[in-house]
Amino acid sequence: MVDFKMTKDGLVLYVKDYTDVYDVLQKIEDKIKSMGNFFAKGDKIMLLVEEHEKHISDIPKIVARVQELGLTISHVLMGSEGTKDVVIKKKVDMVNQGDTRSGTKVVKKNLRSGQSIIHSGDVMLIGNLHAGAEIVAGGSVLIFGRCQGIVRAGINEGREAIIAVLSLETPFVQISDLKRTFTEKVNRPCVLYVKSGRIEIGEYDTEIGGVSVE
Repeated sequence: MVDFKMTKDGLVLYVKDYTDVYDVLQKIEDKIKSMGNFFAKGDKIMLLVEEHEKHISDIPKIVARVQELGLTISHVLMGSEGTKDVVIKKKVDMVNQGDTRSGTKVVKKNLRSGQSIIHSGDVMLIGNLHAGAEIVAGGSVLIFGRCQGIVRAGINEGREAIIAVLSLETPFVQISDLKRTFTEKVNRPCVLYVKSGRIEIGEYDTEIGGVSVE
């Protein structure tokens, strides 16, 4: 289910299709510990999970466990196991910047196409999320810039999570198990939240310095 594979691009933590993510997390821990002193703290590896889209909500948990074990994931790969080597269909650059004491990941840069932030807690991006970039967060997502890429929030927190942006230009967002596509832009500060089993858009209320979601 869990193994390390050496490729021409580097070492890949390969996770086969599975049914129980907690079984996977335990096997990852067992595998890394069984390798003794093979790794030094902070060593970079890549992660490939079979059926990536099927398991997208588990990716933050897997990334967090690997980081807890002292390793850094440099890229998330999409692909499968070939007869002789790993077949890589897509390579996503992980943006790794420090977490705050509260556990919120703060990234101060624009995210380009092909880049991704995957974090088990809240994410704050001070910059633009360009088309082709993605944020996957266990909690809420705040973007102080234009949101043109894909945002998935509430993976761990559930439907209480929100997505707040200065300009909404994304084709797709997800909060917990709910998804919504967009064909029009919202060129003003707004917040996406869940109400009555649906993702709604609330306007930023400048008079009270908060968000109107009624």
